[in-house]
Amino acid sequence: MKKRTHSYFKDDIRRMLLLYAFLPAMVLTFFLLFMFFFYWNMELKNTVEMENNRMTETFQEAYVNYRDFMEELSRDEEVFSGELSSGQRAEIYDRFYSMSNDMKINGDLYLFLNEKEPILLGRKNLPYYLEGQSYGNWGIFNMMKARKETLSVRVMEESEGNMQLVFGRQVLKEGVPIGYIVIVMDGRQFRVLLSEQSSQTVVTDAMGRAYITNNYTFLDNLNRMSLELAPDESILETQKDGYYLRGQEILEGELSIYSMRNINSQMSFFFTLGGVLLLVFGLIILLVLYSTKKMAASKTEDLYKIIDAFKGAQEGDFTVKTEIRSHDEFQTIGDSFNEMLEKLKVQIERNKEMTERLSATQLRQLRSQFNPHFLYNTLDNIRFMVHFKPEDASNMILSLSNLLRYSLDNQREEVPLSLDMEYTENYLKIMKFRYGDRLSYAVNMEECAKEVPIPKLLIQPMIENAIKYGYEGKDHLHVSISAFMREKEMVLVCEDNGAGMKKETEEEILQLLSEDAESSSHLGLFNIHRRLKLRYGEGAGIEILSSEGAGTRVEVSVPLLKEIESMKGAEAG
Repeated sequence: MKKRTHSYFKDDIRRMLLLYAFLPAMVLTFFLLFMFFFYWNMELKNTVEMENNRMTETFQEAYVNYRDFMEELSRDEEVFSGELSSGQRAEIYDRFYSMSNDMKINGDLYLFLNEKEPILLGRKNLPYYLEGQSYGNWGIFNMMKARKETLSVRVMEESEGNMQLVFGRQVLKEGVPIGYIVIVMDGRQFRVLLSEQSSQTVVTDAMGRAYITNNYTFLDNLNRMSLELAPDESILETQKDGYYLRGQEILEGELSIYSMRNINSQMSFFFTLGGVLLLVFGLIILLVLYSTKKMAASKTEDLYKIIDAFKGAQEGDFTVKTEIRSHDEFQTIGDSFNEMLEKLKVQIERNKEMTERLSATQLRQLRSQFNPHFLYNTLDNIRFMVHFKPEDASNMILSLSNLLRYSLDNQREEVPLSLDMEYTENYLKIMKFRYGDRLSYAVNMEECAKEVPIPKLLIQPMIENAIKYGYEGKDHLHVSISAFMREKEMVLVCEDNGAGMKKETEEEILQLLSEDAESSSHLGLFNIHRRLKLRYGEGAGIEILSSEGAGTRVEVSVPLLKEIESMKGAEAG
């Protein structure tokens, strides 16, 4: 199997920054740039199309209105019957300019009986291309003759170089030409309209000759459009020579309108911006690789110190410490690790002492239970009872057996209160057999207190203490043991009505407990006190209240184990 390559945290940091920070940022930036380009391109096309259509509507409106006016005027036979009266002229002018002034672009009206005889002039000077004597066989007159009653459209150049759009229609009567109607639109009128548009415009006639324009890129030397729509196309849409261009035919193919916008600067902007962004991200990546190498080396140095310390602690070396002064989270971890080791060493010492205390307690119990006097008295009582009270002898043997079994059980350090009380009652029964009516006892425990875990062999030393000091000057001793719950602790009380302790003895015991100093004369009470402090903390222990001649009261408070664990968890959190 292929050995897995070790992954270093400092390399992971660099990869993480590149993979999860700069790479998404770069992708997002170029995505936004692409979206910006996409919407710009869409807006460009929409704007050019809209302005192309707006120009188309202007010419369509003029075409339709002029066509209808010519159609209506051609049906008036009086107009082309001879000389027009001033009233007729005024009426024709009024009708025409009333219609023309409603449009954005105005025109000039000319009427002819033939190409050589004008009968109504829109302007004082007749355009040269309407002088029939010279141009009757070509230009607009030639188109009108060829198309008869169909509207003709042609772009003409006026003598001063101004481009003009000419609409013309021949008037027939019974198939014989009787006149011509011509309307001229000067291209200079479109200057304002062209300036209002963001795109550039070229309008040509069917032969490609430009009528109006503000872009000469696609015009040749003859002022003709070099782009043409294909025969089967009515709309041209292309990108050429740095322009986006849209063109369409109108007026039944008589005119073509081209709208275009230069995209060189925008395309250069996008390519330049993309190149700059690539360069910037490249420099950032190089900077990140360099800076993260130094930063990761610095930070991971602290991390490896912590790892080495953990390895040392794992191997059992609790003297190891971490020295981190980075003033960040790693220093917090290092300080917490040092504090944890110190607490762990203290806890190990406490557990060690607690184990020793338990062993000492068990040894003392064995010694006290099986010293020659105790064993001789117990066996002698059994021998006597076998002859006179066999049943009591059997019970005493059973109590002694239970006492032996419990004392020799080293598997458990803590037991339920009920089990330790059961052991203690075996001891009390043996003492009862020995002392007879001189000893009585009572046990009163609340049900909820019976299952509270306590250190093993906790109750018996209190009974021994009561018997030791209780019989001085007393014929009868009564010992009561009670257990009850009080807030977050279980209280265990051993009380007797014996002789009590002398004031000097009580002070000696209290001094012993306060200094945690051992004494062979009071070893049982000291072991209880010390084991409670080791197990539950400095606040635990025993309280002794004794009055000479009035008895002794020993009280033990055992905090509930679940409460202690929850408090420890809260402190750790």
